[in-house]
Amino acid sequence: MEHGGAARASGSRPIAPEHAYVFDPAASISCGFDISSIDVVAAVQQSNLVMGSLPLSLYRTIDLKTQSGVVGAIFASELASRVGAIPNPIEKGHPDIVPPAALGATEAQLRNYPDGLEIKSTLGTVATGSALGAGEARINVLKTVVWQAHHRDVRSLMGLLWDFVEGTKTELRHPVITAVFYTDRLEEDDWGAIAGTTGRNTKVTAMKVSGRRKMGEGAIAVLDAPKYPVEYARCLGIREFTSLSARST
Repeated sequence: MEHGGAARASGSRPIAPEHAYVFDPAASISCGFDISSIDVVAAVQQSNLVMGSLPLSLYRTIDLKTQSGVVGAIFASELASRVGAIPNPIEKGHPDIVPPAALGATEAQLRNYPDGLEIKSTLGTVATGSALGAGEARINVLKTVVWQAHHRDVRSLMGLLWDFVEGTKTELRHPVITAVFYTDRLEEDDWGAIAGTTGRNTKVTAMKVSGRRKMGEGAIAVLDAPKYPVEYARCLGIREFTSLSARST
């Protein structure tokens, strides 16, 4: 995998490398519009280019939770554009991308529109004491991955994982989407208790082991690089991603 021109800590103008992915050629989603694994990989690649075109200093000045939101928003926009959908027109709308017909919906309807795709992004958690900063790869010390939602009613979800691929303390990198998963089999019991129910905290629920296993069983694409498929399978509680039989070029 070539990385000539990848961003350095010096802040020189970044040129994002194109990463290869293993993916499930048979994967497809119908949610008011049709999505293929080819669509997903193309949206991932374009999202990586967009994120790589932004100043490296940006990622060093915003927290990782906010960065996860940026990764998810860029991907949602790129995927929607490719499959003839649109991002949900309101900030707190659900799901994240919806059919064009939703443009005529009311704000109340857009808060829980019947068709579309919900997307969540996570960087994963690392071992205590790892002391990694923005721009440094986390795959070598990855402990687990957990997607969060604002309520336990989420039944179908596209989950993204991302990392600062090959980033080190002296050679910082931009965010790269490293895996995409999807399941429409989530149940209320796949989500934990709601936290942040007092004060001004945002209410969130974390996906439990059972939900993470369902996500792992719905692997669409994973970065074709050392450790990523193996570590993500471990974190999601499955042996391996057997359906990922094709490779992007």
